[in-house]
Amino acid sequence: MAKALQRVDDIAAFRLGRVRVDKVPVRRMKTLAKYGAGTKAPLLARLAEPRKTATMLAVTRSLEAEAIDDALDLFALLMATRLISPARRKSTGERLAMLPKLERASKLLSRAGRVLVEQLDLVAEVDADLDVAALWTAVAAQAGASKEQVLAALESVEELVPEDDGSAEAALRAALVDKYNTVRPFLKLLGESKALGAAAGGRKVLAAVRRLPELARRHVSRKPLLPKEIDASLVSAAWKRPVFANPDLSAGTVNRDAYVVCVLEALFRPSGRIGPDFGGRRRQPAILCCYRG
Repeated sequence: MAKALQRVDDIAAFRLGRVRVDKVPVRRMKTLAKYGAGTKAPLLARLAEPRKTATMLAVTRSLEAEAIDDALDLFALLMATRLISPARRKSTGERLAMLPKLERASKLLSRAGRVLVEQLDLVAEVDADLDVAALWTAVAAQAGASKEQVLAALESVEELVPEDDGSAEAALRAALVDKYNTVRPFLKLLGESKALGAAAGGRKVLAAVRRLPELARRHVSRKPLLPKEIDASLVSAAWKRPVFANPDLSAGTVNRDAYVVCVLEALFRPSGRIGPDFGGRRRQPAILCCYRG
């Protein structure tokens, strides 16, 4: 990934991707690029102007687009195979490991709940005063569970089954945070690459990507990251807990690693709309909704 991004920057250094070619037909540019890429250097050197410059411009722009495509394809592959898939397996494994404890607690609560409902119905039928002590005695006798065991089972269920409906997605994001060191080596190249631009819908994502090198260099143990220093609008509901509520960090601080991976996921999602900054006609979106050459 780092080599692919370096190749993008090496080609983009010529800045030919910024040359405005709006008035040149796309087919003509492709024909020039194909001819230049298949022709030996001595023959290209003998071309007359302005054909020589036009051919080299077309070839270099084509190479830049291909290099960006390669880097984006690698980024998609990295996110899918080295981050998302392992994190999904880990979060699924953790949830499966909790299943036996959840089953035991649920069975106990089911037995106790049934006894309580039956006893309450009986109290209502005979119009008697509610005897709380007698209720718990009945639960212990018929369900085989004391009041302390019922309360412990309730705590287990509340711990293992969060109130929010997106607990599975939140668990996946928490597992993704552990993959920060996988992406850290190429954050500088990705954030500082001058070849990437964005359509209107992706400018916020690109702005956050531009800040990744600074965040990667930051010693958060000495200078904690604060909410006002990030774009909170990019933090989806599934990311809020890993980003803003890390129990190992001080209250009111941001988990830098979680936010970085959150931004990369936003780039990975179609809403990113990041692509080569060619300044003219935009290409059709492909994976990552990045604009291919």
